[in-house]
Amino acid sequence: MRSTKARRTDRTRTPTGEQFSAYEGAFNYFNEALFSGKLSPLMLNFSRKAQSKGFYCPGAWRRGMKEAAVAELSLNPDVLDRPARDALSTLVHEMCHHWQFCFGKPSRRGYHNKEWATKMIEIGLHPSDTGEPGGNIVGQHMTHYIVDGASFDRSFSAMPQEILLPWTSAGSLESAKKKRQARQKTSYACPICEAKVWGKPGLSILCGECQEPFEEETA
Repeated sequence: MRSTKARRTDRTRTPTGEQFSAYEGAFNYFNEALFSGKLSPLMLNFSRKAQSKGFYCPGAWRRGMKEAAVAELSLNPDVLDRPARDALSTLVHEMCHHWQFCFGKPSRRGYHNKEWATKMIEIGLHPSDTGEPGGNIVGQHMTHYIVDGASFDRSFSAMPQEILLPWTSAGSLESAKKKRQARQKTSYACPICEAKVWGKPGLSILCGECQEPFEEETA
């Protein structure tokens, strides 16, 4: 029979243990590298919030009735298949919201104000409502682009490989459904006029114009 210590060690090798250990490691690393270690601990989570790569919610979690609530920082698992540099830039984007909640003056819920934008630029993530240079840097819906050679870019290049998130989502349910539907359809083409139609595999179709049977196209 294995010891309790051995069983505990095994837990760190589970998908949950691996993912959240790296997740917290990445938060702690960027906290030290970009925020001088000043950000308070919070609840890290994954959430498939529609049309969002991540979000920050202050006071979302509480341990018992007497202890102060802590914030939640959540990443959308369905966009973790991007390059790690891009995925972790979303983590730091949300950490900027945490910084502002702790030390600054946030605007109304969801609004990205100038104070937040200034902090983003300081750490090497340039806010933009389009995700490209020239976009608005403040607003209700905001993303960013990474400034090459700036603080975040340098910090990411130096970060230990073991705190890169090891697991990525297999995709959203809607995405998976579309992939299944695409596999269930086949393209057919007339060999004479090259007219095309889509249908299920194995169909026998005659071109009304050329009176020739359609041929199933291969990738």
